[in-house]
Amino acid sequence: MDNASVGRVESVRSETCIVGGLRGVGLSNVVTFSSGATGIVLGFEHQTAQVVMLEAYDKVKKGDLVRIISRYPVITVSQKLLGRVIDPLGRALDGRGDIDTVGAVSLPVEIAARPIYQRAIVDRPLQTGYALIDSQIPIGLGQRELLLGESKSGQVDVAIDAICNQARLKTGTICIYVAIDSEVAVTKRNVEKLEKAGALQQTVVVFGRTASAASMNYIAPMVGMSIAEWFMTQGKNVLVVFDDMTRHAKVYRQLSLLLNRPASREAYPGDIFYLHSRLLERCGAFNEHAGGGTITALPIVETATEEVTDYITTNLMSITDGHVLFRRALANKGLHPPIDSGFSVSRIGGRIQSKLIRELSDQLKDILIRFSEIERFIAFGTDLNSDSLELYNLGLRARSLFDQTSDDFFTPLQQALMLYMITSKKALDWGPEQMKELRSTFLAFVGKSPYDKLITPSMLQAYDKTITDTFDDCIKDFMKDPKTPKPVDKTPRLVAETETISGILRENEDMFHDKD
Repeated sequence: MDNASVGRVESVRSETCIVGGLRGVGLSNVVTFSSGATGIVLGFEHQTAQVVMLEAYDKVKKGDLVRIISRYPVITVSQKLLGRVIDPLGRALDGRGDIDTVGAVSLPVEIAARPIYQRAIVDRPLQTGYALIDSQIPIGLGQRELLLGESKSGQVDVAIDAICNQARLKTGTICIYVAIDSEVAVTKRNVEKLEKAGALQQTVVVFGRTASAASMNYIAPMVGMSIAEWFMTQGKNVLVVFDDMTRHAKVYRQLSLLLNRPASREAYPGDIFYLHSRLLERCGAFNEHAGGGTITALPIVETATEEVTDYITTNLMSITDGHVLFRRALANKGLHPPIDSGFSVSRIGGRIQSKLIRELSDQLKDILIRFSEIERFIAFGTDLNSDSLELYNLGLRARSLFDQTSDDFFTPLQQALMLYMITSKKALDWGPEQMKELRSTFLAFVGKSPYDKLITPSMLQAYDKTITDTFDDCIKDFMKDPKTPKPVDKTPRLVAETETISGILRENEDMFHDKD
C-alpha cells in the first residue's frame, strides 16, 4: 500500500466506522479494509471520514488500514440481467450461476438527474391492467406515482400485478423490482408470482435482504435506478417498483444515528428529503439525445394510520407526481384493489389517455363522486329520491364491476367497454352481485365474431355517435345471447335495494339511541 493514500480506523460502531488520515478522500468513495471488508464514505466530521460498511463489518476493528479503491460505487449492467435476482452489488442470488459480464458496462450507482433539455413530455399511458387505476388515476410513462397505505392494504400486490400485466399485455416494458430490507420468504413469493405470469424474463430483481448490512439496503434503490437508466438509454420504457421507501428511510435513519448525525422529525436525518428527491428525479420521459426511453417509478410507502401525515409519506407525496391511496377498510370489505379513488390523484391527468377512455372516465368520475356523497348522506339517515337511488345503484355496480383479482387484467379496449356499461346505465339491468359474471361473459362475447372485427383498438382514438351506437348494438345482441346472465326483474330488485338502505338507516338510528 502507498502510505500517502492509507488511513486507519479510529473507532467502530456496529456497521459504521470513523477513518482518519485518508488523504484525497471524497463523498461516496469506495474503500477497502485490511480485514477484507469494503465500505462507502457517507460523510465527514472534522478531519475524519464517516464510512458505512457493505459486508464483513464484524471483522473490522480499530487500527485497521483503509484504502480508497474507487471514486464511487458502480453496478455492471447488460441485457443478461433480465430474469435474474441480484444483490445491490450485482451478484446473483438465484442459484443460476454468475452473470456473464461480456459486453457489460459499469455505471455509477448514483448520478445527478438528467437536465431539462434531455427530457420529453409525458404523453403516453402506462397500462397497469387495473381498470380503476387506468381510468380514474392514469399513470404516464415517465411519471412517479406513489402507492401509499397501511400495512397489508394491497400496495405491493398491485405493484407486482402491474409488472405481471406488462408481460400479459405485451407492452414490451422492462421492469425493475427493488426489494428493500425484505424478508427472503416475501421476496421469493413475489419472484415466483412474476415467473408464473411470464414477467420475470423482462424483469430485474434487486434484492436487499433484512439480514444484510444496512448500507446494502441503503444503496439498493440507487442500484435499481442505475439499471433502469441503462435500459432507458437503449430506448426502452422502464417501470421501477421500490418496495418500500419507508424501510429505506429507516435504514438511512439507522446509519445516520450510528454516525451521530443530528436527528430531525421522527429521528430522521435532516437530508432524508434530499436523498429521496434526488433518487426519484432520475425518472422521467427523455428525448432521443438521452436515449429516447422512459423511467416510470412506483415507490411504495407504508403509513402508520389512515391519516397520511407521516413524515416520510408527506415528503414523498410532495416529490412525486401523484399518489394512489389504499384503504385497509376497503380491503377488509373484500374489495381489490382497495383504492380510495376520491383521495387519489394523478398530476399528469387525462392528457395521456385516449379520447374514448378520457371521455368515459370523466363521466364515471362524476358518478363515483356523487355515489360517495350519497353513501355519506345515508349514514346520516337522509332519504333518497329516485335520481339519487339510481346513482347509488349505479355506483354499487361500478364498484363490483371494477373489483379485480390478481389474475384479472384488462386491455384499454376492454376497459372502455366496461366503462360504457356503467356510464350508459346498461349495468342497471343486472344486480351488483352479477357484475363479475357479467364482465367475463360480456368481454368473451365481444371477442367473438362479428364484434371482434367491429370493435377494434382504433376506436380508442375517437368518441362519437358511431362508436356509441356500435357499443349499444353489441350490448343488445349480448342480452339476446343464451350465455348472458339473466337480468334481475327491476321491481323486486328495487324493493330489495330500498329495504337494504332502510336497514342501514335503522342501524344508524339504533346506534344513536344506544349512545343516548
